[in-house]
Amino acid sequence: MRTHKILIADDSSVEAEHIRKTLAALPGADITVVEDGAAAVREAKNTRFDLMLVDYEMPALNGLHVVRLLRGTWSRLELPILMLTVRDDVQTKVQSLRQGASDYVTKPVEPEELLARVQAHLDLRTAVDENIKARMQIIEGRKLETIGRLAGGLAHELNTPAQFTADNLVFLQKVLSQSCELLETTHLEVAKLEPEQHPWAGAFLDFWRKKQLSYLIGEAPKALDESLSGVMRMVRIVRELKEFAGVPEMDWGLFDLNRALENTAYVSRQLWVSVAQVSFRLDAALPHVMCDVTALKQAFFNILLTLVEGSDRGAAHPRELLQIEIETSQGNDGVRVCFHAQGLGPGVIGPALLEGLDSTEAPLPGGEHKLALAHSVVVRQHHGRLALESTPGRDLTFVVHLPEVQPSSAHPKFVAGFAGGPN
Repeated sequence: MRTHKILIADDSSVEAEHIRKTLAALPGADITVVEDGAAAVREAKNTRFDLMLVDYEMPALNGLHVVRLLRGTWSRLELPILMLTVRDDVQTKVQSLRQGASDYVTKPVEPEELLARVQAHLDLRTAVDENIKARMQIIEGRKLETIGRLAGGLAHELNTPAQFTADNLVFLQKVLSQSCELLETTHLEVAKLEPEQHPWAGAFLDFWRKKQLSYLIGEAPKALDESLSGVMRMVRIVRELKEFAGVPEMDWGLFDLNRALENTAYVSRQLWVSVAQVSFRLDAALPHVMCDVTALKQAFFNILLTLVEGSDRGAAHPRELLQIEIETSQGNDGVRVCFHAQGLGPGVIGPALLEGLDSTEAPLPGGEHKLALAHSVVVRQHHGRLALESTPGRDLTFVVHLPEVQPSSAHPKFVAGFAGGPN
């Protein structure tokens, strides 16, 4: 249940208590009562209220003063303010609305009218918040999609030069090996010759010693092996990045979640390698799942990053690596992907992340936007579930459950263009 923070500012304690009791009938109402306008402005700066009810006539700062001060910070959509007034003339109502009041209620208030007006403004405020949240998720999603496309294009551009560089290094490795063998054999044979009979032999051996060819022949293959190893690692990074970015307009299909998880962990390695150790316990018999694999990999990435950032912010033992085990399994109602974490420290990932993750509503906004996006992908796009399980101490598990998604309930791109067959 969502909590609605409401402030009542009225210098009449009797009237304020009557309004408070009336509003207490609202589900989730958290009500604060102050006696003057200055206290109302002070409370509004310290607490984000969903609605304020302000008396028109108060000592020091009256209702109009309060509205003008608060409108310098919050708009009508961000902070609804209802003016409470005993005056019923048109001029007072018009003046209140022009100064920034969202609505007005004539005192003594009628409980049913007050509840109806307050509920209407709270509903509007909730709708605005959800709209902002949805827009932020869309913006974040588009930004990630753009980054993914740029990364995919960059990986495509790097793939060819990285590949032919690796091929050339393999060729040079063979050439160097045979050349070194020839030089060493020549050196051994020249060393057997008599310098008096073969003057050039002495010059050859002097050159060999001065140039330290024995050392170079011993170290050159090692340097070439290291170079080849580095280039092959680059080739793999490019390949993994290209796979992670996906192919636009061809994301829906049957995909291997085990491979998607390995790909996600590899691409994000630089973000967790210094604070965590990631291991896998993957079900080799896990069936391919109908999904938007690029979106799911982004969701997996966000969950993994949430755990890593949690460890980085407050691990109980900062020198200990966070242990993350990624597990897949199959059940009668779909497949499960679990991110088990040990070593986060108590209270690092708090109750705010728990709220809403196991429902159809998006989780709370704020610093947890990564999980909001992951939740949107799993729940809204794939009709699955995202839950957070914690045990006393330092263990925590994110659980992603994915049902078997049928073509009729899949993403429009799938319905329009998928031709079938595992990837």
